[in-house]
Amino acid sequence: MAEVIGLLGGRYSEADRIVEICAAEPCNSLSTGLQCEMDPVSQTQASETLAVRGYSVIGWYHSHPAFDPNPSIRDIDTQAKYQSYFSRGGAMFIGMIISPYNRNNPLPYSQITCLVISDEISSDGSYRLPYKFEVHQMLEEPQWELVFEKTRWIIEKYRLSHSSVPMDKIFHRDSDLTCLQKLLECMRKTLGKVTNCFIAEEFLTQIENLFLSSYKSEKQNNTAEENKNTCPNELPM
Repeated sequence: MAEVIGLLGGRYSEADRIVEICAAEPCNSLSTGLQCEMDPVSQTQASETLAVRGYSVIGWYHSHPAFDPNPSIRDIDTQAKYQSYFSRGGAMFIGMIISPYNRNNPLPYSQITCLVISDEISSDGSYRLPYKFEVHQMLEEPQWELVFEKTRWIIEKYRLSHSSVPMDKIFHRDSDLTCLQKLLECMRKTLGKVTNCFIAEEFLTQIENLFLSSYKSEKQNNTAEENKNTCPNELPM
């Protein structure tokens, strides 16, 4: 439930005025409270990973876990800083905000805002004005094995975190879906536009089993630890 952060890889066509976001590479966060900043070491590693895959660093993302994906003043300042650094030579650099568990959104689909910062100043002179992008989903079929392995990596990295989402809990007060079912439903909508339903469902079953096996293993370990802690000591003879 804490904010996460990372880099976006892809391509920019100046002629078509289109930014193609093809990959997301998670980074470690230097978070304090609800805000987060990108760890410089993992930022460099993420940039190198995207370059190996043939992508330019085209933007960054972070989450607003349970509230609207609108940029805060700090988000605007951060985007302006990244935009200035990465956009040298005329390259495009966007910010993306994802809201997976917005309390105001009962639908199981995450909300996304993409933006850039203009040179125009707000009426009170306190910040530069952000402009929102129009977002369309690309129709390329995903790299299934890569997505699966990235999912495995994310589960292992975050499942024991104190701020990890309890995937077996109901995701919204007006829904009967668990957080895991919400995630799968969101992916189902995305995959439905790029592949046939049989391939999509087979892949979603693999993702679901990956989560279930990981959390089942964690519960077994916790139970074993509890049993160990509650075993009575031997009575002295």
